[in-house]
Amino acid sequence: MANGGHVLIVEDQETERKALAAILKAEGMTVSTAESADKAVGYLDENVDVVLSDLNLGELSGMDLLQLWKQKRPDAKIILVTGSTSVVTAVEAMRAGAFDYVIKPVNPVELVLLIRRAIESANKDKELDNLRQRLDQKFGLEQIVGQSQQMKGVFDRIRRAAPVDSTVLILGESGTGKELVAQALHHNSPRKSRPFVPINVAAVPSTLVESELFGHVRGAFTGATDRRIGRFEQADGGTLFIDEIGDFEMALQAKLLRVLETLTLTPVGGHEDRKVDVRVVAATSRDIHKLLAEGKFREDLFYRLNVISINLPPLRDRPDDIPLLVEHFMKEITSTRRITPRRASPDVMRRFVAYRWPGNVRELRNVLESMVVLADEEVLTEEDLPESLMRSGADASASPPIPAGMTMEELEKLAIVKALDQADGNRTRAAGRLGISVRTLQRKLRQYGVESRTRSSADDVLTQ
Repeated sequence: MANGGHVLIVEDQETERKALAAILKAEGMTVSTAESADKAVGYLDENVDVVLSDLNLGELSGMDLLQLWKQKRPDAKIILVTGSTSVVTAVEAMRAGAFDYVIKPVNPVELVLLIRRAIESANKDKELDNLRQRLDQKFGLEQIVGQSQQMKGVFDRIRRAAPVDSTVLILGESGTGKELVAQALHHNSPRKSRPFVPINVAAVPSTLVESELFGHVRGAFTGATDRRIGRFEQADGGTLFIDEIGDFEMALQAKLLRVLETLTLTPVGGHEDRKVDVRVVAATSRDIHKLLAEGKFREDLFYRLNVISINLPPLRDRPDDIPLLVEHFMKEITSTRRITPRRASPDVMRRFVAYRWPGNVRELRNVLESMVVLADEEVLTEEDLPESLMRSGADASASPPIPAGMTMEELEKLAIVKALDQADGNRTRAAGRLGISVRTLQRKLRQYGVESRTRSSADDVLTQ
């Protein structure tokens, strides 16, 4: 295709159709032609940027064609050509979704400029669509990794909560991925094309929290030389994520409650109320119920925030997800840092599963990045582990008591069955837990007749 874009000319007069096509082709555009609206419908599946259509085409008019194309191909830009100078006709076309209109006789220079403007608009729309798709991939549910029962419950609540405008309270220890959940809620909601605005209350000086959230007018306090728009107004039409809401001072909690209930705010130092359309998602790593019992958090604000709650489990409570997270982070880190792909040895994986991970998923990723960047070999071994993890006292070699009266074969079969159950039947992850290769595991499965308890990696991809 030529760089000038693809234009479809719909004109029932052959002479005019050929003349218009010659003008646009001379400008480097790819041109298709149709002598009727019926023939133009055949181009709906083509990569057409602009449709230039005569208004009077017979049984199906240019207006009919406009409505059909806007329904089937809302991305295409429609320009109508009319011999009428009626303002009513022009207004009707624009209301129906036309990009613009031209009046006969057509000025070739003006027509080319108009079509170029329409193509530029179509290209910008495509760029925005591509950006939205990349954002969806970056912040979608697939970025929250886990197949444990706890995480399946989290995914289910996100899917149910995302389409509605109810406030959401996310509870979980530091490093469990609360902001990632908030982003997934936003990017799977009808508000995804509008702003996602985060604020971490704990990272803002207490004297500035009110201004950060609600904004301030000029002269509101010393140093307020200009009007400032707060996070609520920045998020208008979208989602405001208030992280560490448990650190919110009591004096401001009543003001926040009023904004949540009325969607009306007053900037610091101002007197005029401003309406906002914002969905609020809040999160805290603190024990919110303890704060309530101690009178450090308002009950009415808690109930207003806690319309939908999502509890993120700590990593130590979902060890089955660790091999999956390791694989995910390893690919991400090696790709971002442009490093040769790495994999963790069975000994390292056992260490990871046995470790308590006080910093949760964030700590796991940081440990892996350090190991991947500093390692000399493609396989990460215990020698690559950071000292903090080696000193943790996690004895990866420790094993539970052996049940009395069981043979070696029975013990091996029991270990394989248990590993498969903990890995939801996935052979790759079960082999990682056992510290053996997948091929060895497959041979053992045939030996003990338990192949029916497994599923392939391809099956896992389909269920993610």
